Amino acid sequence: MPSWNRREKPDYRHLKDATPESALVDAIRSPTYGDGHDFRLLAGFQARLTAMWGALDVIPIDNLVVIHEERRREDPGFFGHGRNWQGAFLHDAVGNLVGWGLRLGILEEAEWHGTRGFRMVRRDPLFERMGDGTWRRLDAEGIREKSARGAGQREAARVRHAERIAHLIAFHVGRLCEKGAAIPEAWFTRFPDEFGRHKGLAERVADARGTFVEAHRGMHLADQKAWLKAVTDYNQRHPMKAPPREPAALPAEDLDALDGL
Repeated sequence: MPSWNRREKPDYRHLKDATPESALVDAIRSPTYGDGHDFRLLAGFQARLTAMWGALDVIPIDNLVVIHEERRREDPGFFGHGRNWQGAFLHDAVGNLVGWGLRLGILEEAEWHGTRGFRMVRRDPLFERMGDGTWRRLDAEGIREKSARGAGQREAARVRHAERIAHLIAFHVGRLCEKGAAIPEAWFTRFPDEFGRHKGLAERVADARGTFVEAHRGMHLADQKAWLKAVTDYNQRHPMKAPPREPAALPAEDLDALDGL
């Protein structure tokens, strides 16, 4: 398993006798997956909640799964896009997300026309990714102010690094295009925001060459490094296409016969 995706797999034995409705309610009350110290995972939860709520203020409990599935179906960058989630598993995933939203203070319970609902009360990011790729909470004392002071320097470093590696990425992408290389599934999984929209539409690297050459310019510094490594490794592992075979020369008597036609 790649280092960027190493974490304990969730245990779904609790869903053995659960109905979709009970799975949703139970997961909201007590989230079934997640770690309060895994800031990368929690930042992902907040991003999904923000995308799920959009401009909405309150979502009633009966609409949580419906709206979640609309976002998941429409947005290639939304976690779980294209996966076949159903029944209690799906309701557990949505409930887990909402449960963490309550724990983190992103959501609060609110009545909605006589039924239970959930209001989004915090949209500003709770977590920040640092230059080395690790995450930190921004609501700790003094951290948000420190982050704001260093924002300009971090952005300048990110832009400089993107320019410095641009020729390397262009080289490796170009070679993969020459080889007729297929787009690895791992690229869609590792970089969903940049490449997810091409899944199912582009099969070979050459089909989306411009995107693969330029995408790093919008990436976080740590993702720029990961993308350069991914495209370099793939180019080095992928063999060159065999050159096209030249047609065999026609015998002289056949050429004489053609001249006579």
